[in-house]
Amino acid sequence: MLSIVIPTDNWENSYFQQSLIGYENNPNVEIIQVDVRIAPTRAERLNIGFHLSKGDIVLFHHPRTLLAPGAIEHLIKVSEEKKRSYLWGGFIHQFDKDHFMLRCISWYSNYIRSKWKGIVYLDHCVFFDRLYWNSDLEKKYIFEDTELSLMLRKFSHPVLLPYKAVTSAHRFQKNGILKQIVLNQILKLGFYLRIPSKFLFSLYQK
Repeated sequence: MLSIVIPTDNWENSYFQQSLIGYENNPNVEIIQVDVRIAPTRAERLNIGFHLSKGDIVLFHHPRTLLAPGAIEHLIKVSEEKKRSYLWGGFIHQFDKDHFMLRCISWYSNYIRSKWKGIVYLDHCVFFDRLYWNSDLEKKYIFEDTELSLMLRKFSHPVLLPYKAVTSAHRFQKNGILKQIVLNQILKLGFYLRIPSKFLFSLYQK
C-alpha cells in the first residue's frame, strides 16, 4: 500500500486535491490529511500522519504542490515490489508561474540541493520506505523537510523520479522574487546558526 500524508494548513492554493482525483477509493492507497487544527507545526502534522499510516511506502505530499499524472501510480507499483531499487526521494520541482529566476530556483533545487547535497524539500513531495523512519521529527516550525532529509540520507542518497511536482509560487508573487530569495537565504543561515525556529517561522510568514 501507498500512504499519502498531507499536512494541510490554511487551504490556500491546495493543489494536492487535484493530485488525488481518482485515488479516493483505491484499495492500494490510503489518504491521510492532518491539518493545523490538530497540530500547529508541520513537523508535528507529519509525525502524526506517519503514525496513522500503514503503507510500505509513505508519500509526504505538499498541500500546494500538484503531482503530474502517473507519479502516484508509479509509487503504488514501487510499494508492491518486494525488492525496491530506491527507497526515498521526490519528484522534479517546477513552479506554477514561468519566470527566469523561478526556473533557476527550480534548477538549483533539483540538481544541486537534491541530487548533489541530498536535501529534498517538501514541495518535491518526499516519499520513503517506512522502514527508514527511525525517529519522529523535532517539533520545529520550519525546515522540518531538511531534518527529514538528514534522517533519510543516513540510509541512502535520494532519487528524483521523472514526474513534475508543480508548486505554487504565491510567496514569490506576493513578496517579490528577489525579496523572497534574500529572505530564504536569511532563514537558511538562521537554521544553521540554530536560531529558534518559531522566530524564523514568524519571519517566513511575514
